[in-house]
Amino acid sequence: MPMYEAIEKAIKKMQAAQAQLAEKLDIPAIEALIIVLEALNRQNDDAFNELDQADRKFIRQTLKESDFNTLTPEQKRQVLQLVLVATMQEDKLQGNYQVTPDAIGMWVTFFVEAFLNPQQTSQVLDITVGSGNLLATVNLALQQRGDTTTYYGVENDDTLITIASGVAALLGLDWQLDHQDALADTPDLSDKMDVVVADLPVGYYPKELDAGYQTVVEDGLTYVHHLLIEKVMETLRPGGLGLLIVPAHLFESEQAPQLLKYFQNDGIYFQGFIQFSDKLFLDKQASKALLLVQKPGADAVQAEPVMLAKAPDVGQKEENLNFVNQMQTWLADNHLSH
Repeated sequence: MPMYEAIEKAIKKMQAAQAQLAEKLDIPAIEALIIVLEALNRQNDDAFNELDQADRKFIRQTLKESDFNTLTPEQKRQVLQLVLVATMQEDKLQGNYQVTPDAIGMWVTFFVEAFLNPQQTSQVLDITVGSGNLLATVNLALQQRGDTTTYYGVENDDTLITIASGVAALLGLDWQLDHQDALADTPDLSDKMDVVVADLPVGYYPKELDAGYQTVVEDGLTYVHHLLIEKVMETLRPGGLGLLIVPAHLFESEQAPQLLKYFQNDGIYFQGFIQFSDKLFLDKQASKALLLVQKPGADAVQAEPVMLAKAPDVGQKEENLNFVNQMQTWLADNHLSH
C-alpha cells in the first residue's frame, strides 16, 4: 500500500473510533482522542470501560484495522499530527493548543541538526511541549542520523501533557516530561541544555512573578512569550542555542521596547529572526517567525550580521534550496554549525 494511502487509512480508522467514543461518552473530541491514544498504547481507561461491550468491541476492532502499528515512526507522527489538527478544529480550541505545522518544524529541525554535533551526547528541551509534535519532529530526525540525545519537555496544561505522553509512547520515544508552569516552578534545568526549542504561547502571563525577570513591564501584565525567552536563556548551557517560534510582530508590540532592552544585555546573543511565509497562516496577524538566541560562552560569538530573513513558500523548490545554502554559509561563518 502506498504511504499516503496507509496514512489516510490510519487517520480515518482512528477518527471513527474517536467519534464513537465522543458520542457514546458525550465528551469533547480531545478527551476521546486521549482514550484512543491509551487504547493504541494498550492502556486501560475507566471511561472506556463504561461503554457497553458492543461499543468496546467496535472501537478495538476499528483501531486494529487502522494498522497504526505497521507504520514507520515518521508515518505515525504524521498520522497523530493530522488527527490532532482535526481534533483542535472540531473542538474550536484556543490558538495555544494548535499543533506546530511541519512547514515550521522542518526549519527548527534544520537548525538543530546543523548546531548539534552528532558525535556528542546532547540535551534538548521543549519548554512548552504542548501536544509534542515539534519535539517529536526534532527527536525523530536526530534519531535517524544516530544522535545520542536526552529529551525534556515542560507543559502546564493537563490535557496537552497527557497527549504528549501518549504521542511519545506511540512513537517509541523516551522523553522526561514535567507537568509544571515553566515560569513559576520548572525543575532545575539551569545551564544544562544544548538546545531549547519551543512554539511559545502568546498572550499575557496571569500571575505575579518574583523579581528577576528583566522583561517584566511596570504597569499591567507582561507577555508570556517575552518571559519565556528569558527562561529559555536561563536553561541553556554556555554556548547553547534557543530556537523559538514567536509572533512575526514580536518587535512591533507595545511591550517590544522592554524586550529589545533585554536583548542588549551581555547575557544573550540575538542571532537571527526568520519570518515564515504568510501563506502558512489563515490570519496574517497570527503569522510566526523563528527567533534564534544563544547564550554567551564556550565557542559562541555574536553573529555578524544578525540573520534577518523571510523563508520562501514551501512549494518554491529553487528558492528553498538557495535559502538553505545561504543559511548553511551563515551558520558556518558564525560558529553555529558542527
